[in-house]
Amino acid sequence: GITAGPWRATMEGWLMPQWTKVCASASPRVMEQGWISVQKLLSQKDKLANLANCTQAPATFAGQFAAIAYITGLQLGEPIPVDVVIGNAGLTVKEFFANVDEQHLRLHPRAPSLPQLKQLKEHFLASGVAWKKFDEFFRKLFPTGFVAPGEASSDSIEHSKKVGWLTFCMAKCLVLGTNTNLLDTFHLLACVLELLVAHVPVQARCDTVASILGNVPTAIYPMGPTERNELYGVLKAQSDQADKFLPEMGKLVAELRATLGLQPGAAKAWSGGIAGFVPGSVNLEATLDKLEARYKSLAAVNGQPFDDRYFLAAPMPAPVALSAQDGPSMPVQPMSPPRAHMGTPKHSNALFTPLRGSNPLVAPHTPVMMQTPISGHFDCVSWLRAAVADSSADNPSESLAAFFRQCEPDPADAINSRLDRLCGLLSDQLHSSELDWEIGEQLAFGRQLYYKMLLSFLEAEEIRLQNKSFARTLLVQDIFHTALFACCMEAVFASYSLTELNFPGVIDALQLKPFDFYKVIEGFVRNEPDLPKYLRRHFRDLEVKVLEALAWAEDSPLHALTREYDQQTSPTGSGAGPARAKAALSSFLKKVEYVAATRVHDMCLRLLLRTPLVVQVWECVKTVIQTPDRHLLIGRHLDQIIMCTIYGVCKVNKRPEEESKTFRHIIEQYKRQEKASAKVFREVRMASAHDPPQDIIAFYNKIFIPNMKDNLLRVLKEVSDELSTSCSRMASSPLAPSGIAARSMASPQRVIGGGGKW
Repeated sequence: GITAGPWRATMEGWLMPQWTKVCASASPRVMEQGWISVQKLLSQKDKLANLANCTQAPATFAGQFAAIAYITGLQLGEPIPVDVVIGNAGLTVKEFFANVDEQHLRLHPRAPSLPQLKQLKEHFLASGVAWKKFDEFFRKLFPTGFVAPGEASSDSIEHSKKVGWLTFCMAKCLVLGTNTNLLDTFHLLACVLELLVAHVPVQARCDTVASILGNVPTAIYPMGPTERNELYGVLKAQSDQADKFLPEMGKLVAELRATLGLQPGAAKAWSGGIAGFVPGSVNLEATLDKLEARYKSLAAVNGQPFDDRYFLAAPMPAPVALSAQDGPSMPVQPMSPPRAHMGTPKHSNALFTPLRGSNPLVAPHTPVMMQTPISGHFDCVSWLRAAVADSSADNPSESLAAFFRQCEPDPADAINSRLDRLCGLLSDQLHSSELDWEIGEQLAFGRQLYYKMLLSFLEAEEIRLQNKSFARTLLVQDIFHTALFACCMEAVFASYSLTELNFPGVIDALQLKPFDFYKVIEGFVRNEPDLPKYLRRHFRDLEVKVLEALAWAEDSPLHALTREYDQQTSPTGSGAGPARAKAALSSFLKKVEYVAATRVHDMCLRLLLRTPLVVQVWECVKTVIQTPDRHLLIGRHLDQIIMCTIYGVCKVNKRPEEESKTFRHIIEQYKRQEKASAKVFREVRMASAHDPPQDIIAFYNKIFIPNMKDNLLRVLKEVSDELSTSCSRMASSPLAPSGIAARSMASPQRVIGGGGKW
């Protein structure tokens, strides 16, 4: 057995010291139960995991051990502090998150994701963004810390910074609790910075602070309206959003007075100032110790999932919402096509086709710009308020009413009733949210935006069709109206960073199929030319999620459409059906191909596959997308098909360097893909939805190969024959070899660095 003989000796000799190191701060019960879980995973002999054998260095198991210790602590009600277990294991936070996801799937197959992990991720994101902003504003407002320039030192500046950050951390516990909304977090930070600026000694005020406060004495808090507006202008905060936290700041002021043993400032009783709150350089360290101890206590009482002191010890760049690496692996603009040359096989062009034309997932002339989450949300909120300024939440505009009057009967009442029903569904779903008091405002914005966008859709269709009769058909389609309202609510929730209904939460609450939602996304973005870049990126990410998996769900209306298309276009089919089905599917399948092509490209580069193999992989993936073999996608994820295809192509080529590629190698490279999920390779649908899902190896052996073996062998033969013909032609040509043939004869490194890019 796993606990006897050589296996036990190997585990205790190699792995137990590493396990003990990772669990250094855990209770004995967590260590004992967690070790049982380690043994359970070892006994599985999982070919997809490092923890399948003990031949590797123990340090390589640190990530998995950290995840198991964390999961065990949650189950036993004795959670291990995340920052501690990460430090013990030597992990980044991102590595820790990925390991927890995967080990939870291994220990508890088919169980839902851990809600505590979702809360932890949201907390870390909000705190990371706040830390980045705090660091930026601290350097700007307090360049010498809280002491005069002549007394400042590196230690006093560092201690001042820690005092400021811990003050904010205490405010988060007292005011926000478990609320991780980005905009709320930022505006609470603005309130805390106002508190710090108001109390910094006059002699320590930099030019920026001096220009804001003028001759106002220290410890006057809150600031006067003029001073506050000037400060918020520097912070780029919205005063109306920050104002809602002012009453709550009294909790922080009272807590600081009690913690530091201080009295109200020398101002009017309502000011709330704290005399001596920002001490001189001599007392900074003592103040820091008191604040740190109090924050630790508050965090424990309030159930904070992450110790925000982590950022002081190991500051990290905050996540950036619109970085080039965020979201699905996809180029902003199409990569350059290969140069045409004599003898290039037809498959090379077939491979590059989706990447040669314009990217169907990116609107023209809208390059993605680097943008922070906060500035992105501010842009969205400003756009939203301006967009709905002239719209009513209850009644259509006169222009929209004119379209309604063309229909018999007038659809206005039906549309208003539908909106009431849909708003009710969302309100019920969000009823338990801590932000329930804001939902009414967000739903009103959604209704106003819906009326605006409905008019934009109708006007655009009127121009395109050159008549108004279409309105009668469009205005009675329940699915269209539900999808349009879903787009509007996605825009509102994304603008205000409301995460309670992360996608596909909105469409699930509205009982809308993802494929039906997808059909409205492109029109929504196209018909709102002022849509901020942040929201354009958001809708593109949603569209990719639909293309890669959600549209292929068991109950998706897509399948009826593809069956109609396949039947009518078969040699024995006839009738007018194909034109309708082809028109409906053309854009969708083109976008699926683009997503697939970019991921094939990235995966094969990371695996250092030769170009002929990349061509074979793409030909087989295209076969799945373009032919009835697309049934393999039903209930599955596009990435599952790509990984199986890569493995199958490597096997049928029967060369040592390719045959040595295992699913573990492929999955390790898949994990490098942005937003990769362990669930994709751990839980794959088998023959039917009623069968328990299994891992990707079982799917490959039982489902994929029986369906795709002939295609794999056919493509291997075709590409090999064409490559041979191409090389023969080039041998007699005075031109130097180039393109696919030349790259196939080069090393993988030369292929990657070569001139032919996709």
